[in-house]
Amino acid sequence: MSRAASPKKSGVSPLWQCPDCKRRFPKARQWHSCEIKRLDEHFRGRDPELRDIFDELVRRLRKLGPVGVDPVKTSINLVARHHFGAVTVRGNFLRLGFLSEKRIADGRIVHIERLGPEKFDHSVVIESLADLDDVVMDWLAEAYRLRS
Repeated sequence: MSRAASPKKSGVSPLWQCPDCKRRFPKARQWHSCEIKRLDEHFRGRDPELRDIFDELVRRLRKLGPVGVDPVKTSINLVARHHFGAVTVRGNFLRLGFLSEKRIADGRIVHIERLGPEKFDHSVVIESLADLDDVVMDWLAEAYRLRS
């Protein structure tokens, strides 16, 4: 009698889904706000170029692998398996935040917050497609790998 092969375990736990907002998270009952905002609402009344820049950012990020766009009340989260970055739509620019294992010294960084011994949150201002240069995209690729 043959036995059916058991499914391989990938070592990756399934994502937990919030029963209220239906968003998915790596940890069961992970703290979050269930207040969701539609993506279009973040760009309402703003320069249409900002939406074009955002769409191009996401297009480039998806070359790395699966990227989810999770718009919530105050930001648009960029998610692989974990949150690795976020975009906040401001008056005439996007503020792009991303995670890193090290503090990055660059004049474009407008804010750095230490989140742990080897975890930093950085923010840059994106005003045009030219701001999504190779350096910024490399920072995001590293954040993606760090949190995938």
